[in-house]
Amino acid sequence: MLDITENIDKEINLAVNFIKEALSQEPSYIEVDSGEEGKEPLLLDKNLNELSFRKIQEIKLDKKVAAVDGGSATVVKGRSFLIGIYRTGSVIFHNGKRIKQKTIPLKLEIISQADISKRYFSAYRDLVGEEPSEAPGIEKMLDRLRLFSEWKLAQELLDELNEGDMLLIDGSLKASIAPPHNFLLKITQGAKAKGIHLVGVTKTSTLYWGDRSPLIPAVVKIGERFCPNCNWFCQISADELHTKSSSYFGTIYVAKLKASSDFAFRVDVNRFDPVDPNVVFSFLSNLASDPAFLGYPYPLAAAHHLCRITTGEVEDIRYKLQSKALEKGISTADWDLLFTDFHEVLNADLNK
Repeated sequence: MLDITENIDKEINLAVNFIKEALSQEPSYIEVDSGEEGKEPLLLDKNLNELSFRKIQEIKLDKKVAAVDGGSATVVKGRSFLIGIYRTGSVIFHNGKRIKQKTIPLKLEIISQADISKRYFSAYRDLVGEEPSEAPGIEKMLDRLRLFSEWKLAQELLDELNEGDMLLIDGSLKASIAPPHNFLLKITQGAKAKGIHLVGVTKTSTLYWGDRSPLIPAVVKIGERFCPNCNWFCQISADELHTKSSSYFGTIYVAKLKASSDFAFRVDVNRFDPVDPNVVFSFLSNLASDPAFLGYPYPLAAAHHLCRITTGEVEDIRYKLQSKALEKGISTADWDLLFTDFHEVLNADLNK
C-alpha cells in the first residue's frame, strides 16, 4: 500500500475537483489545437443544443470503402541516431467483404544527425514534388516517413476508387508539415472531382472544450442528453474555419456511430465534398458494426491490424541487429555503451 502523505492527499482532492469541473463545463466556445509550435489555438463560438445533433439514418450503400493506416517503432536509440521500422497498408471492402489489400513491406530506417536532412528532403520531394522548408528532429522523423508512405497509398487509392466510394484516413484532414497544405489541397480537390468521399477518423483528438475539458467526452455527454440510445453526429467546426487559406481541409464533426458503443470519434469530411453528411455518417455507421470494434469503422481497424508493429517484431529485429553486430566485431560492451539508457536500470523492477 502506498504511503500517501497529507500533502499528496490534498493534491489528489484538488485534482478530483478539477476533473469534476471539466466534466460539468459547458462554455460557449471550442478550441482547436493548431498542432504547430508557436501557433495559437483557433477559437470557435459554439453553443451546442438539441438542434446541433442529428440522428444517423440507416442508408444501404452498394459502394466500396478503402482505408489506409501505418505503424512505426524505434528499435534502438543512440544519442545522435536511432534505428526504427515502419510499415503501411491499405484495404478495400465492398458489401462487408475484403476485396483487396496491399502492404508496403516493413522498412528499416537509420536516422542520424549527419544525414537527416538529405533523407527527409528526398522523401518529401517524392511525395509532394517540391522542397520542404526544413527537416524535423530525429524524434519525429520516423513518424514523418510513415505518414508520407500512408498518403502515397491514399493517392493510389483515389485512382482505383469510383464515384460514391469512400476513402478513410486514420487521422484528421488538417494540413501541417506532414501532409503540407499544397499536397492536401490537391488530394481533397482530386477526391471531390472524382466524387469520392474522403474522410479522416481520429482515435485521439487534440480538440478541447473551453479551458480544460477534452472535446469529445464533453460533446458525448451532451449528445446522450439530447439523443439517448441513438447513433448521432454533431458538426463542430464553423464556416470561418474553412477560408481559402485555411489549413483545415475537413469539416469537423464528433460522431457516435453506434449507440451501444462506449466510443465516439472526431470525423473530418472533405470540405470540398458537397455530399449530404448523413450519407457519410450512415456509411460509417454501417461499417462500425463489428462486435470487436463496435462504433469504429471496421476497414480502418483492418488496415491498422494489417500494418501494426508488434512487440515481437521489434524484439526480433533488435536481436538480429545485435547478433549481426557481434558477428561484425562490435563488442557487447560497445553495444551497451551506445544503447543502454540508465532510466531502464532505475526502472528495471517496474518492467518485470
